[in-house]
Amino acid sequence: MAREPDRRGHARRTGGKRIGEGRRSRAAILQAAVDLSAERGYNAVTMEAIASRAHVGKPTLYRWWSSKGTLFLDALTERFGEPYFQVGDTGDLIADLRNWLYGITELFLDPVLSDLVAGVAGAAQHDPELAAILHQQLHLALSGRNQERIRAGQRDGQLIGFDPLLLEDLLVAPLWYRLLITARPISRAYADTILNTVLSAAAPSSGQQHPCWRS
Repeated sequence: MAREPDRRGHARRTGGKRIGEGRRSRAAILQAAVDLSAERGYNAVTMEAIASRAHVGKPTLYRWWSSKGTLFLDALTERFGEPYFQVGDTGDLIADLRNWLYGITELFLDPVLSDLVAGVAGAAQHDPELAAILHQQLHLALSGRNQERIRAGQRDGQLIGFDPLLLEDLLVAPLWYRLLITARPISRAYADTILNTVLSAAAPSSGQQHPCWRS
């Protein structure tokens, strides 16, 4: 995520005006990054281009971010939020898991957002700081909440017997594999197939299908 700007008393001397200007500059930078990525693709965007589009000096970018990857990670999480990756809670765990997969599917079908996600994920393989941020502040936090949602459903008698972490991995991994490796089509129908296939392990021995496990 973003670094805290080095204020060391400067903000106190200049007051709220300086803070407000800093926030506006930061918002302009994130918007510039997203716009440039939409126009050129993640890999073709440079920190210099972002600074120029946002009408700020390049050092301003590095006061908040150590790299392009950390900047774009903030653009993703702050401007588009985390709901795509978090399981909701309607009381129906299977429906919530289905909607969770639908949300990720919609994200991956958006050409701009999917390019950003793939770009940041790829950059993390060569940027230890970005990888640590992704793991500690994003993945672990979201995965922890998702596993707790699954456990809550299990306490209510839903999907008993599944390991929450393994269930989460089994459901989301095929979507990531198609996005990052095979480039094969992603759709809601494919998300349904993933969910139905994984949950079939808990289907009754009679072969009857739970009414929520639609194809």
